[in-house]
Amino acid sequence: MATAVTRCISNVPDDMKPFYALGINVALQTGFQLKTVLSPEEMAVMVSGYSDSMQDKVENPNDILKAHGTTLNDILTGRADNTLSSEKARGADHAEQYVAENPSAVRTESGLVFHETTAGTGDHPEPGIDVLVHYHGTYIDGKVFDSSMDRGEAVKFPSNQVIKGWQEGLALMKAGSKATMVIPSDLAYGDTGSPPAIPPGATLVFDVELIEIFNK
Repeated sequence: MATAVTRCISNVPDDMKPFYALGINVALQTGFQLKTVLSPEEMAVMVSGYSDSMQDKVENPNDILKAHGTTLNDILTGRADNTLSSEKARGADHAEQYVAENPSAVRTESGLVFHETTAGTGDHPEPGIDVLVHYHGTYIDGKVFDSSMDRGEAVKFPSNQVIKGWQEGLALMKAGSKATMVIPSDLAYGDTGSPPAIPPGATLVFDVELIEIFNK
């Protein structure tokens, strides 16, 4: 991806590159969900409409929106629902496969898959207690979206100020323990996701090391 972007911007004159960056920023802010439901041809037409509107080339834009807005909403809603259902189903399949391949993994009542890979010692963290952790977060296809391990810097935070899957998983750990958590979307970022990194309905996989528990 980085190579493709570099190649595209290399064709832009230097004095225009900041505005190319502006286009990237607009896309990142507004296009996160659209890119999952639009074909390349549809995306090109959308960009054309954006360009024409920005240059005041569109006559009676409100009439156009009135004429086609309902159809557009129906199309996008239907496709988004299908994408969401498919994403959740893929996540459920991944969780099932992980449990099948790792007999010591447990699935809790909430749907969290918890697999302790290294035992810790001492007490479990109470809700709200600060903890120091290392983590490595991936999508179910293995692509990394966030990793303190890769950055080489552990993170300290209150144990109740994270997603529900983390809160539940951390409560099962002790200082020094390591675990893999497969977290369904209901315990992560839900049906809306967390743009631009987390898609709607995404199941997330975390390798977590609980380094230290801080007393109140």
